[in-house]
Amino acid sequence: MTEPPGVLARAAVLAHVEHWNAVDKERWLAIFSDDVIYEDPPGTVAGRGRQIMSDYAWDRSFTDEKRWILEPVVLIACGNEAQVYMRNHGAVAGRPAWVDSIELWAVDDDGLVTSVRAFWEPPEDDHVRSRLGLSGDDAPTVSD
Repeated sequence: MTEPPGVLARAAVLAHVEHWNAVDKERWLAIFSDDVIYEDPPGTVAGRGRQIMSDYAWDRSFTDEKRWILEPVVLIACGNEAQVYMRNHGAVAGRPAWVDSIELWAVDDDGLVTSVRAFWEPPEDDHVRSRLGLSGDDAPTVSD
């Protein structure tokens, strides 16, 4: 029997939150397909593949001066997709940081994440903003 619509997408987002907040990189990476497309935020950072998730999404979020806790406020799943209003809070360079995002997640029929698009506006605090690694020569771009 196949899962009801939205079950796999909802489970993927909740696994993301669980593994991220537990700082369990290995289990977190296991939820993504090999060729996952990552845009966080779209137009600024984009990449393809599990290695981008490891090197860019994870390693740049967990540093000596950055730590984020995720809190899904509203999660709506339909078919193989989910949208989540996510509250991201933590500290950047010793200062409290708070970013709200609207994230679009898609999964394949096995429940592996095939794409993540996280829409958010960087904090106005230049001290925090400059340490987020949003754009520049080292930001990954989508490649086929």
